[in-house]
Amino acid sequence: MATDERAPGGVGCLSMVIGVVVLAAIVVLIFFVGIVVLGVVAALLVIGLIVVAVDRVLLALSPKRRERRAEQQRTSLWRFSQAPSGVVIDTTAIDTTEGPQDGEPGRGPDRLGPDPTRD
Repeated sequence: MATDERAPGGVGCLSMVIGVVVLAAIVVLIFFVGIVVLGVVAALLVIGLIVVAVDRVLLALSPKRRERRAEQQRTSLWRFSQAPSGVVIDTTAIDTTEGPQDGEPGRGPDRLGPDPTRD
């Protein structure tokens, strides 16, 4: 058989081996990136808890700091909530509409039945 008559040869199973290696590398990369992100989030959480703990300790030790914090909270509460001035508006609703008339155009019969609250 001549060389021209032979079927061209492929790379065999090499492409499958390369594909498996690339897939494994991607999985390992995603795993390590996930661990790094989880570590960063855990570190930020720990830093936040330490900041809160230090703030609580400083509040417990310093009466001036407690007073400043209370005053600051009162000011921010007033500024952001803008509580009403104390004026009360008394209103009463009066229903002046009458019930549907039988001969009224554009309205069909009351499909829900009679209203037990209406006389």
